Amino acid sequence: MSTRRDSARGRRVGRLAYACAHMSPALPRRIGINALFLEPRMGGLETYVRALLPELARIAPDVRFTVYCSPGGRAYLQRDAAFAALELDVPPLIGRRGLKAVGELTLLGALAGRRVDLLHSVALTAPLRTRAVNVVTLADVTWIISPDPGEIWTTRLWRVVVPPVARGADRVIVLSEAGAEHVREHLGVSRDRIDVIPLAAGVAEAVRPTPEAELRRRLELGEGPVVLTVSAKKVHKNLERLVRAMVPVVRRWPEARLMMPGNPTSHEGQLRALAAELGIATNVVFPDYISAADLEGAYALASCFVFASINEGFGIPILEAMRRGVPVACSRASALPEVAGGAARYFDPTDVTDIGDALISLLGDRELAARLSALGSAREAEFTWRQTAERTLESYARAWSVRGQ
Repeated sequence: MSTRRDSARGRRVGRLAYACAHMSPALPRRIGINALFLEPRMGGLETYVRALLPELARIAPDVRFTVYCSPGGRAYLQRDAAFAALELDVPPLIGRRGLKAVGELTLLGALAGRRVDLLHSVALTAPLRTRAVNVVTLADVTWIISPDPGEIWTTRLWRVVVPPVARGADRVIVLSEAGAEHVREHLGVSRDRIDVIPLAAGVAEAVRPTPEAELRRRLELGEGPVVLTVSAKKVHKNLERLVRAMVPVVRRWPEARLMMPGNPTSHEGQLRALAAELGIATNVVFPDYISAADLEGAYALASCFVFASINEGFGIPILEAMRRGVPVACSRASALPEVAGGAARYFDPTDVTDIGDALISLLGDRELAARLSALGSAREAEFTWRQTAERTLESYARAWSVRGQ
């Protein structure tokens, strides 16, 4: 069976490569990428843009790719040599702060209709109308399933805008089967217009990790085991239960630390107060957005990695930890089992005791930790940006074949 699947996949990729090389009608000649939202330090969507777009350009060298971005986004991408082959365009007015949302919904559609054959909007929102073939990526619908109280106005905007955008798109790209079901259920998009395209770990940076002793001293990590989580400090990331789950861990390992690097948010203040209330304030550390060297150092010294989210469209941080050989404990929810497969210690994200048990099992059973480390390395290797780019071009070809010719 696997031989037949491999053979079929080989034929599919071969057809796609031929189409790209000979510019058959399978792909349009001019493709626009709507990345007006992009700024530094945006997490998973930033990784998506930086890893996917250069790969698309490599696979389809005869296609002209234009990336629509804000002034800040263009300055950021220009620092990456991988974007030299892509045209970075800041549309007048549209890319300016305060005008991006309205401009994206209206003016960008008219602009793209004149300049590109297909427009791929990579972050939820897109023009409501455009003559260009219209492809939209919906990373998740967390803003419906588990909205963040700190983003109430953004959530209200998305509830008004995203449903018609999704239903009007020629193709909708999601990142997992769980995401496809959510888009079908909550946004009313028919399953036959949805393409499931998994992601991969981020683009690796060649940096020397900060030495363990220096990192422990500077970030006050003590001398005990470190539990690392890398995520935005938002409610759906389930960090409150994770902090509570550290109580039995600290009871067993008084020097243990839960390390939560990331941009400060209002929710972080609530988490700090909770840790103090539980008597574990020194056991939970909240570094700001740390350097690549510090992050590599954190992975190197971590005894385990935990990802406790209630809902995720994919879960890149799981693959990031697995790439570095860190054993993973993660939530048995939404798309996360599709990412981690059989290479993680799962827990019920609504059960604090279960989360704590998972952490204790990885910290206390080093044989289990070593086994999951090896399984994780193999699992991470199954996901590549090359595959993501190939399947994204296939999605473009489907959309183009229906409306573009």
